[in-house]
Amino acid sequence: MNQATKAALISAFICPGGGHFYLKRYNTGTLLSVVTLAALIYLLNQAIARAQDISQQIINGQLPLDLSVIYPLITQPPAAEQALYSNIALVAFATSWFIGVIDAYRLGAIADKAE
Repeated sequence: MNQATKAALISAFICPGGGHFYLKRYNTGTLLSVVTLAALIYLLNQAIARAQDISQQIINGQLPLDLSVIYPLITQPPAAEQALYSNIALVAFATSWFIGVIDAYRLGAIADKAE
């Protein structure tokens, strides 16, 4: 398997930026990893906060333990400002992942041609 394919697979399935680390492009790999992980941490933090809020309402007796009541609360869209930041984080996450795979393959192809 050539370096381009290995780098793209590492970036796609292990960690965005991992393919760049494999190709010894540490600055780019670090940037992609940090952007992706920061976006992921933000999205997970929002999901956990929403789950804790709903579970606290159940514990306090404000909500019955009934799926038909809980499901609409889980699936309702967040407030406007929170939705904006969540969308930005989601776009940053997906874009950095996609760019990481494509760029790792491109740099690997250049390295393969040099050999």
